[in-house]
Amino acid sequence: MKWISKDFLYQPTVRIHLSLVFVGFLLGILVYGFVNFSGFQSTGELVLSGLLGIFISYITHFSNPFINALIPWKKQPGQRLLIGILIHGVIGQILVFGMLWIYGQLLGASSFFVMDTNDVLLKIGILLLCTALIYNIIYFAFHSYHEYSKGQVMEAQLKRKQIQLQLNALKSQLSPHFLFNSINTLSSLFQKDTQKAESFIRSLAGSYEYVLNKYESPLVTVAEELSFVQAYYFLMKTRFGEQFRLDIRFPDYVLESKIPPLTLQMLVENAVKHNVMNPSKPLEVKMTVIDEKIKVSNIKTDKRPKTDSLKIGLRNIASRYELLANKSIEIIDDRSFTVTLPLIS
Repeated sequence: MKWISKDFLYQPTVRIHLSLVFVGFLLGILVYGFVNFSGFQSTGELVLSGLLGIFISYITHFSNPFINALIPWKKQPGQRLLIGILIHGVIGQILVFGMLWIYGQLLGASSFFVMDTNDVLLKIGILLLCTALIYNIIYFAFHSYHEYSKGQVMEAQLKRKQIQLQLNALKSQLSPHFLFNSINTLSSLFQKDTQKAESFIRSLAGSYEYVLNKYESPLVTVAEELSFVQAYYFLMKTRFGEQFRLDIRFPDYVLESKIPPLTLQMLVENAVKHNVMNPSKPLEVKMTVIDEKIKVSNIKTDKRPKTDSLKIGLRNIASRYELLANKSIEIIDDRSFTVTLPLIS
């Protein structure tokens, strides 16, 4: 039972309500004691003042979301601070003066305090404005810290998700199937053309070096990605010969734009994986730039079985674009299969 009570008290909602009750009651009795310091202080009136303080603290606290919606801290912090002081000050004065009037009407008392009424009301008004000022400054400090902490947590979560997506892309490039086919091709080349085998090894090593060096980078230039694509194309060209063609037509200005790493290569690889190639029906992948977007397309040949990995690769690319640039890719699947990638400046 002891531990249950402790856990209950440490719940955020409970702590907020306890804070509102404590601070509100404390301020209520302090205001009463200050403005009625030299006169007779009634215990009943002191408690009523404390309860009024609690009521004001709740009204003030739950009015903040409405004020924040009207004037957000992030966009207009100075104006939000000023409006908050004025609104909370006015709310406090309306509640205090209203309750004093009701108290006087119910009990027939001329005043809640024994001092001069005008002097008391002036003091209360000043105290309420000062309290509203201090409260809004403290609230602004806590709000800023909360937003900063939330931003740090979100940044860490996004970075973690980004790395996970990059790792998933990396795994697809380091697949045993790809390595097995490359070794078979290399073995065949050593028997036919040792010079081409050496070039194949260099391209293979360059491909793996790019993958290992860039998988943590959120973005790379189009020029860097194209170098990787060309190395991969050499590997596929060695395996398939004229059955596979790659046509890249990029203007020079595009080369310095940014895209997520492994993006273009994954699309070329997907085309190779999911189309049957033969001399009569070669696979041709075209890359062009239209309206600041890269289009990667291929006319579909006979479809290979088991095409689930295509959806996984496309989801990976789409997720990274959404995460890094809040942009979407476009997919058209008809006679040709086309994926449009936005450029990231």
